[in-house]
Amino acid sequence: MTEKVEAPRALTEEVKTAIRDAYAKLQANTPGFSTRRSQSQMIGVVSRALATGGVGVVEAPTGVGKSLGYLTAGVPIALASKKKLVVSTGTVALQSQLVERDIPNFLKATGLQATVALAKGRTRYLCTRNAAEAQGEGAQEGMFGDEVQLYDRPLAPIEMDVAGKLMRAFTEGRWNGDLDNAPEAVTPGLRLRITTPASGCAGRRCAYSTQCPVLRARNEVREAQIVVTNHALLLSALSIGESDNGQPLIAPPADMLLVLDEGHHIGNVAIDQGAASLPLDDMARRTGRLQIIIAGAYRAVDRDKIGNLLPNEAIEAAARVSKLLRVFADGIAQVWTPAADEREPLWRAANGRLPEAWKQPIEELADETRTLLNWATAAAAQVAKGKPEDAGHERLQRSLGMALEMIQQQHDLWAGWRREDKEGQPPMARWITLTRDGEHVLHCSPVSAAMVLRKLLWDEVDSVVMTSATLTGGGDFQALSIDNGIPEEAEMVSLASPFDLANQAQLVVPPFPVTPDDRERHPKEVAKYLAAELDWDKGSIVLFTSRWKMEKVAELMPATQRRKVLVQGEGAKQKMIDEHLRRTAAGEGSVLFGLNSFGEGLDLPGEACTTVVITQVPFAVPTDPQTSTLGEWFESRGLNSFNLIAVPHALRTLTQFAGRLIRTSTDTGRVIILDSRLLTRRYGKRIIDALPPFRRVIG
Repeated sequence: MTEKVEAPRALTEEVKTAIRDAYAKLQANTPGFSTRRSQSQMIGVVSRALATGGVGVVEAPTGVGKSLGYLTAGVPIALASKKKLVVSTGTVALQSQLVERDIPNFLKATGLQATVALAKGRTRYLCTRNAAEAQGEGAQEGMFGDEVQLYDRPLAPIEMDVAGKLMRAFTEGRWNGDLDNAPEAVTPGLRLRITTPASGCAGRRCAYSTQCPVLRARNEVREAQIVVTNHALLLSALSIGESDNGQPLIAPPADMLLVLDEGHHIGNVAIDQGAASLPLDDMARRTGRLQIIIAGAYRAVDRDKIGNLLPNEAIEAAARVSKLLRVFADGIAQVWTPAADEREPLWRAANGRLPEAWKQPIEELADETRTLLNWATAAAAQVAKGKPEDAGHERLQRSLGMALEMIQQQHDLWAGWRREDKEGQPPMARWITLTRDGEHVLHCSPVSAAMVLRKLLWDEVDSVVMTSATLTGGGDFQALSIDNGIPEEAEMVSLASPFDLANQAQLVVPPFPVTPDDRERHPKEVAKYLAAELDWDKGSIVLFTSRWKMEKVAELMPATQRRKVLVQGEGAKQKMIDEHLRRTAAGEGSVLFGLNSFGEGLDLPGEACTTVVITQVPFAVPTDPQTSTLGEWFESRGLNSFNLIAVPHALRTLTQFAGRLIRTSTDTGRVIILDSRLLTRRYGKRIIDALPPFRRVIG
């Protein structure tokens, strides 16, 4: 990873003029464009951050026009500085919207010339080598063909037929190889067979490299001036630094002007980036079968040693790891035996500290796995230098790649379990779950995104803008800054909504007769309230924090009203939304019942949504291992974990939920929260005061 170079830069008059010109043309050439003071403020913050190598954080409510705000500043600065503007999002829907609509419309209106590319992970693209092999082409046996078993079952004839159709669509130019837009339905099993992870890819040495969709897409990304990607791929690219052929996956961090749209997601993605898991029994079995691949690797490179190990030493190393994994699985029972009636068995190390008796076997497993990882890394590199046109050789290379990923997964877990937590910093969360099949899965994870983001983003990337409609709790950036390690010098602004929220909407908190923790009575009272209070001739959305409660309330609704309810999970999400829009447009009335994914990013303007009902305050689940571990750490330091974790999380989520109501300047309606704790608990006033400035109808 390159070190961020601090170069003195300023927002020059020339760049300011270019930004003003872009904004003027955007206004003149966009039908219905209205100038908004909050959007102008956003352009200013983005300009200062991207032009000077700084950090800007902008909370921009619905209606501000975030994408046009950061594009108006970001594109002229990128073109002037010859750096790459990278827009990273939290959802596939926003990626598509940016690439297909927002950016082309912006460039057309402003007259600016810039190339645009969408960056996705390689397993979202067809691997032409694997697809050819899946339909029988190139499958002639090589010198290793009988030795390397990659998959548990052969492809079904119908799957082979689909692979053939996909290949023809690609080679005939009717499809670009992006599996998200595949012309045929692709099953999960087939998808695994016709894609290739980085470790199993021969890159430009592959016999199919000239027609590789991944290489084509990566070339487009490297040459583009504007790149749209997602948070997970962004952090992965920054973490590994380079692609498999020695070039950056997106751009060198020092040449990246980064915009984190839907920035409230980046923390959770960063935590996932630093997490690891290990299914013990499965890994023991797979590691025990490595001797076939090991023997094949030595024959392929024709050397006595790989990674300083003789063949028998490498095979013995794999056998030792397999045995140690089985022994460790047996040892877990001495510490934890799940109760027979536990629905989702979980054991968590208090304060992240594992039992002392596990220290020695963890050290041994970490050391042995490191030895195996060194061997697999060396073997994969040496086999990659062989003859890629030999089909058996390619299968061996792919198999080694899969083995390398498996061993890396083990290494990451043991490294996380072995690591000493630093004094004064939150510990790693460490826990064990039990699958339905009775298999132990070991886990470790950071509990805060701060360290991950400091290492990958704030200390490395040239300049960063984080934006979202929900970053704060009532304009207070403290929790966000702590959670994400945002630099102290960052410019942080919470913009006012361009809408007249006080006159367009009400926030209603009725004196609800039961609290959400009353499992039996709360669903009954919610159903009763909805039946009586919703306008059943218009569009509404009711948001739940649990699937069980959502389905229970739907079951309790009177039959005449139940027919107007569309429950998440009863059909494809987009089809449900389309049906809801059709009904409300026809004046039939319709109510969506949904979970968190319906509470964010859903655009239901006008009559499609005149009431949003939130059935309870969405506090973070206290049993979540990461949340529990962080809470323990706060409490050990004399801090209130509920105020520092649960309340800020609930505020951000509630604000997202409430944001489903007012989507345009003419929308009107109500947000209703059926949680009487807001009226009786100390935190209630804090939450109510921090929500958008709708007219309050409290109690």
